[in-house]
Amino acid sequence: MAMKPLRLLHAANLRLDCPLQQFGTWTDEIRDLMESATLLAFDRLISLAIERDVDALLITGNTFDSFVASLAAEVALRSGFERLNERDIPVFVTPGPLDPIAAWNDLPSLPENVTILANPDEPPIDLTDRGRVIATIVPVTADSTVDPHELDNILASRSGQGTDRSFVIGMALPMNEPLRANAAARYSALDWLACASGDNFAAHLPLTDGTVNPQDGPQGLSINEAGPRGATLLEVDSQRRVKQSLIPLSPIRWEQITQSLDRVSSRDDLLERMLSAVERLSTPPGELMRIIHWKLDRTTGETRGWEMESAIQELAAALTELTDQSNGLRYIHQIQPLEPDLSLIEPAHRELLTEYLLALDRRSPVEHAAMEKWLSDARLNEVLKTNRWEMWADSVDPETVAERAQQLGWQWFATIGKR
Repeated sequence: MAMKPLRLLHAANLRLDCPLQQFGTWTDEIRDLMESATLLAFDRLISLAIERDVDALLITGNTFDSFVASLAAEVALRSGFERLNERDIPVFVTPGPLDPIAAWNDLPSLPENVTILANPDEPPIDLTDRGRVIATIVPVTADSTVDPHELDNILASRSGQGTDRSFVIGMALPMNEPLRANAAARYSALDWLACASGDNFAAHLPLTDGTVNPQDGPQGLSINEAGPRGATLLEVDSQRRVKQSLIPLSPIRWEQITQSLDRVSSRDDLLERMLSAVERLSTPPGELMRIIHWKLDRTTGETRGWEMESAIQELAAALTELTDQSNGLRYIHQIQPLEPDLSLIEPAHRELLTEYLLALDRRSPVEHAAMEKWLSDARLNEVLKTNRWEMWADSVDPETVAERAQQLGWQWFATIGKR
């Protein structure tokens, strides 16, 4: 008899009530959205599990940050699990670096549908439907081993038919010191392995020829977690064919876009190209805000003033005005000023340019009064009409002068020696 179709939802790195990286000054509405983003993503996760009528929800690591006592995180966690318990949807959880097993043990008792897996020596858990085993869940580490022949024998003896083997799912547990001294002894015959993504997630996994799903969090906390984010829906049909889909859940989306300045003729031309890049982004349902970090790029020495902070701020403000919708999708744009490309400078002049830029950075803050004194000492009023000179001096901004000095210095060093 063929196995019953299986449907699971896998999430990780929920980090409930953890703050998003903030910069700048925002309205109360945007600040509230950023502070509640992880909780809203979790609420959407629970609703998705109910809507898709999944057989189980798998959560692998970093559900909350135990170093930050958050009542809101605990309340949301319990409320979400209770909603699933009302629908008889089991939840299997593994701890992570942020939420070790000791932190889970400190929580008041959770609903009965929640199982915390923390010991790789725990026996496999059968996931059943109307008394029939449809999946087997095994907690594993890098040192876990599941022999394929032994596994077939165990599962066949349970069902009475070797061809009716359940789908075997490993849930990765964190290890402080993963060891791989004997790789052959740590092969695990798994159909699917659920784990949390991370810089070194593979070091915590056993060797397997099954599908490994390193899951990102449903809500990114910084620009390092860019793009659509959500949970993975795993569907296995009666012929054991696997389909997995990323279901976007994040209310706030981080994005990184590199915009070329080549052949850009004006500010309006640049704005038009940046708007086109924004329009090319996919639009998953449920997105409430996008935070876009821009990097300007060029292949020539011409900077056209885009290395100046004031020009960049004005460009970001114009782009926000064109994209932000107060009653719809919100936008925050952060643009990185153009940095000097030392490869465009003759090698003999690079050290001198570096010293020049460092000297500008080390300069003492200049007040209007001091600048007016310097201009007076230069006796420019002797060659200019007094009234015109005083009007010009009053409009001089010391910071603008410094920015212009940096821009002219860069342009001079980029063209020196070229004919």
